[in-house]
Amino acid sequence: MMKGYKPILFKLHIVIILLLFMMLAHPAIAEAKSNKLNFQIQKKTIVIDPGHGGYDKGAKGPDGTFEKNVTMELARVLAAELEKTYKVILTRTDDYWIDILKRTAMANHLNADMFISIHTGGSFLHQASGISLYYYEKVSTSALMLETESMEGTKSSNFKERWSNVQGRHQKNSKIFAERILNSLKKKIGKTVEYNTEIQGAPLMVLEGADTPAILIEIGYITNPKEEKSLNDINVLSDIAEKIKNGIDDFFEKAP
Repeated sequence: MMKGYKPILFKLHIVIILLLFMMLAHPAIAEAKSNKLNFQIQKKTIVIDPGHGGYDKGAKGPDGTFEKNVTMELARVLAAELEKTYKVILTRTDDYWIDILKRTAMANHLNADMFISIHTGGSFLHQASGISLYYYEKVSTSALMLETESMEGTKSSNFKERWSNVQGRHQKNSKIFAERILNSLKKKIGKTVEYNTEIQGAPLMVLEGADTPAILIEIGYITNPKEEKSLNDINVLSDIAEKIKNGIDDFFEKAP
């Protein structure tokens, strides 16, 4: 009997090892890994839209700064600020034009949790200044449609890409979102820059089709010499980006 003892003991060891392996591969462990993966997948998706681009230069400052370049630079800085916490997509990543309706369509196809279109203000009055935030608000069909983008190129859009007035059901949350950003931007930007800020509703086409909370931010008047200079300062843009992120965090933490 003693001669067969060692083979039996060896087999017993093998069984114990197999049991330990099965325990390590227990569904609970797999579920924990799955939950970790789901957490990564479930990051909020934010679509940032740098206004204008390509042939559409947007407003021009007294020193020759184009709006399209400022919006692109801020979009990049903001994306870098956000991407540790959120999944961030830019509607354009370089100097080229994208149809207005396709910008919103991109956000909808991605099931984005938020859409932000970045612009600068422009005025024939060089003293005009401040940051403006817009949320979509429909007006009567007899009213003139306001738009901050060039309308060239929209005729080529497939109408199916447009979510007609879908933003209406997000209007309340979009306004709340704008208020969160406003509260953050009211704080002093940089050492010397302090902007007046305001919120208003407007029938902006770039927001109309967004099936998610959406706002448009004019980050200062590029036609104002002082603000044009500040919008070319990377430190100012970084401060603006940080404050926008704080407003975004606040919105998601207190989302209705």
